[in-house]
Amino acid sequence: MRDGPSPAPSAALTVPPHYQLTWADEFDSGVEPDPRRWAYDTHRNRKGWYNGEAQYYARRRPRNVRVTKGALIIQAHAETLDRAAFSDWGGQAYTSGRLITRGKQSWTYGFFEIHARMPCGRGTWPAIWLLPAQESGRWHGGEIDIAEHVGSDAGVVHHSIQTAERNFRRGDHPTATTAIADACTQFHRYQLHWTRDLIRIGVDDRPTLTIRPAELGVQFDRPMFLILNLAIGGLWGGAQGIDETALPAKLEIDYVRVYQGMPE
Repeated sequence: MRDGPSPAPSAALTVPPHYQLTWADEFDSGVEPDPRRWAYDTHRNRKGWYNGEAQYYARRRPRNVRVTKGALIIQAHAETLDRAAFSDWGGQAYTSGRLITRGKQSWTYGFFEIHARMPCGRGTWPAIWLLPAQESGRWHGGEIDIAEHVGSDAGVVHHSIQTAERNFRRGDHPTATTAIADACTQFHRYQLHWTRDLIRIGVDDRPTLTIRPAELGVQFDRPMFLILNLAIGGLWGGAQGIDETALPAKLEIDYVRVYQGMPE
């Protein structure tokens, strides 16, 4: 794909005119995520998920992940499971879902737009993010967090770039926030424009975080896959505890669209 010139850092965050839609899911058919586009990520269920998170991620369980009324629903519940029916259950007290495009689709550069409505409630931690399709170690290929929303700080959406040298554990990674008072009641367009020279993240055409990969020592030039998940608890999401009365809670995705410059 042709990367094309990088936009001015202050320009509106919109699809460049020479880009075309190359991949999308409108979630307008079926009752579960399209298996040609999405896979379920359940690999840490037995051991427990990263960052001290408290959820079990279900596979093909409509209670947690389903398509209905033109939207993808990822829903978290306070519940325990029967290990006889869920052999990888690690004793978690919450269930939820985590979808990835790894093994289905990955991208190098492009304009990503995810139209979503966030859950609220203390302890909820939804995320829309990218990781390298071929990882060589934690953050060695970089991580792009398009949007994260911690329910204990409702209406504040976080955008971050993380690398092995600059990440949340060190507390020195590029990060910014967008205040969205109705993030939990209205759908918004969470956006990323990723080029060879510039990464820009924002909401509803307004850029919030702009970074030049050259400043980070990571090129961000390898294919990455998309992750949609709703975590419960964890070092950040659960820092103020988990309000079980706020569950069930759901992350709703109206569509995912990816645009890229076409080959010359």
